[in-house]
Amino acid sequence: MLRFYRVWIGVLHALIGIQFFLAGYGALGTGSPDESFSLHIMNGRLIAAVALLGILFAALSRAGGKLVGLAAGVLGLVVLQSLIALVSVAGTTPGQIIFGFHAINALMIMGVAESSARLAKRIIAERKGEERTEAVPAAA
Repeated sequence: MLRFYRVWIGVLHALIGIQFFLAGYGALGTGSPDESFSLHIMNGRLIAAVALLGILFAALSRAGGKLVGLAAGVLGLVVLQSLIALVSVAGTTPGQIIFGFHAINALMIMGVAESSARLAKRIIAERKGEERTEAVPAAA
């Protein structure tokens, strides 16, 4: 299950990369902001669903609380991302400053997701090492 979690986080990384593209696409789009950013918003919802399922997969992998905590951290940051977008008021200086944190938070989401992927990789390697030492018979 831990290997599946790593693949799942890879899917999350791909969606985050697409999200950056869609943000640029929406920023340069013509028409109302709702139309320009509609794909960005839909992909953001997909990222939230993938992050939520990531918590479940991290727990099912029985890799410990740190991995589950990192997976929950990703979801928490995704929720914060939506709150930042809701709170910022377009066309005002304070709103634009608040919205600036939207991009910074996106980088934090990617970083925490990467940390969880690296932790999962390390745990897989440790488990593989334990299996090898158990398989080797003791010398008589």
